[in-house]
Amino acid sequence: MSDVIVIGAGPGGTAAATRASQLGAQVTLIEQAELGGNCVNRNCIPLTSMLASVELFARIRRAEELGISVSAPTLDTAKMLTRARHISQELRDGLAGLLPTFGIEIVQGRARLVGPKTVEVNGRRLQARRAVILATGARWATSPPQVDQILWPDQALDLSQVPDRLLIWGGGTLEVEFATLYVHLGCKVVLVVDGPHPLPDEDYEVGQRLQGVLQAQGVEVISGATLKSAVKAGDEVKAVVATRKGETEFTVQQVLWAGRVPNVEGLGLEEVGVKLDQEKNGAVVVDQRQQTSLPGLYAVGDLTGQPFYSSVATVEGLAAAENALGQTRRINRSLIPRHAFTFPEVACVGLSEEQAEDAGYDVEVINIALDTNVRALGLGEAEGGVKIVTNKAQHKVLGVHIVGHRATELIAEAATAIQLEALADDLAQAIRIHPTLSESLVEAGRGALEQALYLPRF
Repeated sequence: MSDVIVIGAGPGGTAAATRASQLGAQVTLIEQAELGGNCVNRNCIPLTSMLASVELFARIRRAEELGISVSAPTLDTAKMLTRARHISQELRDGLAGLLPTFGIEIVQGRARLVGPKTVEVNGRRLQARRAVILATGARWATSPPQVDQILWPDQALDLSQVPDRLLIWGGGTLEVEFATLYVHLGCKVVLVVDGPHPLPDEDYEVGQRLQGVLQAQGVEVISGATLKSAVKAGDEVKAVVATRKGETEFTVQQVLWAGRVPNVEGLGLEEVGVKLDQEKNGAVVVDQRQQTSLPGLYAVGDLTGQPFYSSVATVEGLAAAENALGQTRRINRSLIPRHAFTFPEVACVGLSEEQAEDAGYDVEVINIALDTNVRALGLGEAEGGVKIVTNKAQHKVLGVHIVGHRATELIAEAATAIQLEALADDLAQAIRIHPTLSESLVEAGRGALEQALYLPRF
């Protein structure tokens, strides 16, 4: 009998299993498909691997700007896909070798709850002494009735045939990343955003910057829009997009949608009495400790209807394991960074300007354009900027929002600053290597204190 049974071997499940083992528990990890889950096999890893190829391709095409003469480069999509698949395979193999070193038993099969701490898999019933942790992730949603044909993201990563014209429905992280990938593969991309700008949940200046970036790269961005219908007509799709100004028809070859819902089917949740949130597509309801409505049963990641980030699933898996084994850990969700691997990247943490104002703060905002950063200029990557939101009275850092080269790396320093309740003074007094991109965070701190060196004074 295991102490802890984990169902699902994606980022959340493997983190939970490993942490439980570190705490001395005997752990069984059940997975019906591949180790690594959607992230390793059908989402984050293959997509970012391909984006790395496309980014380098785009930089080579701009090599003349850096004084380098090259013949016209070509991008072999088949080799790019092979490379991405190889990376996923390496990660799967790595997990298969790593997890047993922690004493974790891996069981291949489809699991179903028959009690709060009892799981049925492959005709066997397994009992957990301490807890069961659910980490089954999300699945693609059912296509809406007005849409005849949908290209799902895992199919879009296959790249067997890059369409000439592609409509992407939605403005979230996955959608803008796919827009970036496909437009650089030579596809005419229409991005239909149900919101004022791409990444509608982020700060408005981030969204506006990103929209300008995408449009400059050739993506046709239609904000404040809905996809009214998409009807297959032979080898094409007739899509009707509605805005306040009226309706527009687009003829495309494919419509890509990244709609996802919690993967609760076949788990036996309702039969054992687990509370579900029907307003979140049947997501499993959990408390601050990741425990469900049943004692000893925990759930993490996409299954709980949280933002679809692997990093969130991982930290929730760690918390669930620790709480299941008698510790107390709660997640401060204001510290979760958000991102998009566009060119340039987007990364945000903490409150947007609007959220800070709604929370009652007297807000001060500083914007530092990356064209004031010497390293960004030297790299030829000076597009974008850093926005810092502070409480005017104490200069407390409330939020940091970056659009720029390697923003997803730079945001780590900002997340730590917010975690440590840093002030703009702390950023302003920091010493960074010159020239580096990180100097823009220091300059933002100076700006909040009216000490910026590279902002004009009026």
